[in-house]
Amino acid sequence: MTRVVAAVLVISWILLGMPEVTWLDVWVHDGMPRPEWLRMTAYVVGLLLGPTIGWAFAAVLFVLAWRRRDLRLWKALALHGLCCATLLVRWLFDRVRPVEYHLPSYPSGHTVAVASVAFTMVVLLKRGVLWGVLAVLVAGFARVVLEMHWVTDVIGAVLGVTGVGLVAALALGLVTSGRELVPHLVRPRRRP
Repeated sequence: MTRVVAAVLVISWILLGMPEVTWLDVWVHDGMPRPEWLRMTAYVVGLLLGPTIGWAFAAVLFVLAWRRRDLRLWKALALHGLCCATLLVRWLFDRVRPVEYHLPSYPSGHTVAVASVAFTMVVLLKRGVLWGVLAVLVAGFARVVLEMHWVTDVIGAVLGVTGVGLVAALALGLVTSGRELVPHLVRPRRRP
C-alpha cells in the first residue's frame, strides 16, 4: 500500500508541475491580501524555515552519525538528501515565478527544505507529524505571501518530498509500511 501511495504522490507531483500557472495559482495570488506586517513576518519565517534549516539538519545528522557510528542515522542522512534532491526538477519544469527572479519556481525550495526535515524526523522518531505539518504550512504560506512562489509550487514541494521520501525510506529499510510513520493515527485492530 505504501508503494501505491508513493507512486500516486510522485505522479501527482509531476503532473502538478506541468502547467505554467493554474487557475488556483492565479486565484490565490490575486485574492491574497499582503499587508506590510504580514510581508515582514513572512520574510522572517523565510529566514528561519528554508534552506538554512535543511543544511543545519543535514550537518547535525552527519555529526551524530559520525560520532555514534549509527547506520540508521547515515540512512536518515541519505533520506534527507534524497528528499532535498526533489528540488532539482525545477530546471525540468522551468516555471516562472509571480515576481521576477533568477531561479525557476516549481517546486518551492524553502518548502522542500522544511518538508525534507519534517519527513526525515517523522521517519526517525515516529512522532512529530503535527509539528512537521505546521512547519511546512507556515513555510509554504510565507513563500506565497512574499510572491516568491505560486501555491502549486508549495503543494508540489510537499507531494514530491513525501512521494520520493516514501520510496527512499522503503528502499533504505527505514520503514516497512506507512503505518509505522504515524502510529498514533492508526488504531490497532481488535482481535475477535
